[in-house]
Amino acid sequence: MDVQSNLVNEQPHVVRRSSGDYFLVVLAIVLAGYAIFGKTFANLGIAPLYVGELTLIFGIYAFIRSRAAIATLASLPHLLLATLMCLVVASTILNIAEHGIDALRDSVIILYGGFSFIITALLLANPQRLFLPISFLRLISNIIVPIAPVLVLMGNASYFSLTGEYELSYVRPDSLAVHLAAAALLALLGFRRAHVVWVMLLTVGMIAIASQSRGGMLAFILMISVAVVATGNFRLFGRIAVVAIALISIAYVLDLSMPTPRGRDISATQVLENFGSIFQTTNENLDATKQWRQDWWQRIYSYTFEGPYFWTGKGFGVNLTIDDGIISPATTALVPLLRSPHNSHLTILARTGIPGVALWLLLITSWGALVLTNVVRARWRGDVFWSNFFLLTFCYGLGFLVEAAFDVVLEGPMDGIWFWCVFGVGVGASLIYTAESQRHGAVRDLEYSVSQTS
Repeated sequence: MDVQSNLVNEQPHVVRRSSGDYFLVVLAIVLAGYAIFGKTFANLGIAPLYVGELTLIFGIYAFIRSRAAIATLASLPHLLLATLMCLVVASTILNIAEHGIDALRDSVIILYGGFSFIITALLLANPQRLFLPISFLRLISNIIVPIAPVLVLMGNASYFSLTGEYELSYVRPDSLAVHLAAAALLALLGFRRAHVVWVMLLTVGMIAIASQSRGGMLAFILMISVAVVATGNFRLFGRIAVVAIALISIAYVLDLSMPTPRGRDISATQVLENFGSIFQTTNENLDATKQWRQDWWQRIYSYTFEGPYFWTGKGFGVNLTIDDGIISPATTALVPLLRSPHNSHLTILARTGIPGVALWLLLITSWGALVLTNVVRARWRGDVFWSNFFLLTFCYGLGFLVEAAFDVVLEGPMDGIWFWCVFGVGVGASLIYTAESQRHGAVRDLEYSVSQTS
């Protein structure tokens, strides 16, 4: 039986739907909700069982029913992830008596990794599902690209209704940047067409985001740059760059500006200041935030690498803002609501110590190496579609990791669940491609399967 019979299995009669199929429908709705409505959507449910946790429970059931649970461990990234998850569970158990639900809440930075195992198991159980991520991302890009500027304006603002004040939307600009970059990658890698109006909308959205988030700007630039260099597709990139430069220039000359609830105007001047601040200080307010983060990160480095928390970290449940004695530059007061530093990688260091962060670095490095290896192997074999699929997956994961270096990202479901799902797609697709390419040589059946859904 060849791959095509697996990927395109004709069933002339009734198609049976499994728990995995229903789970993927639910997951698609959840991921779309996170990408569009952010924190507002994430708060659906009753503590501690919000929509993300309920979806994870359903996923565990589908994982068990998939009959591919053991096979998910046939990769180094998942072996390392399983080890790190065990370490986190042990640390959480030790702290739960003292810190209660806060210990569980903090542990999801790694325990959301369960979504990776679920996704991989479902892909291995039915390789035909490999076309679903592309179809889903096409749909998401059609929604997000036109409304990205509106989402930036709505973010971090409260709205009123007959029932009182509530937050309608809270989508971080850096999160939007990753999804917008993925939308651009769909076009760059040949997974969708990019007409002029779509390119202009994409550019306007990215300009709005770049004026609000340095991390989002950097994530977007790196994701696109990696893809362009890897494929040599400079044509569409040039179109986007020309449109972006033209729009920024016009806005700068006309001094166009639009206020936002975040306090930073959407303007060409703000975009240029944010870009310059990545490399050097250009603004007093940006400098204060940058210095505040760097001071906190240095403190974490000191009490782990050079201090008493080398082996264990401070554990899960501890409010790092309070325990580290951090002062907010905006309020010059303790900020108890902010539990972790604006860097998910350093959150892992602070909470798990050197063993935990070492496992984390090995984990993301092994995943990147696995996916990039398949990018090269697939292109060498002539499986261009597979190569681009792996490249899209790698760049998506890279975007979240870059974003995580600037903000509280993996600690929450809005980006954490997205990241681990991308992680699982990378592992699952790698296992399938490796097995089938060894068995049959060049594998082009994923391209055929996706084309049938276009």
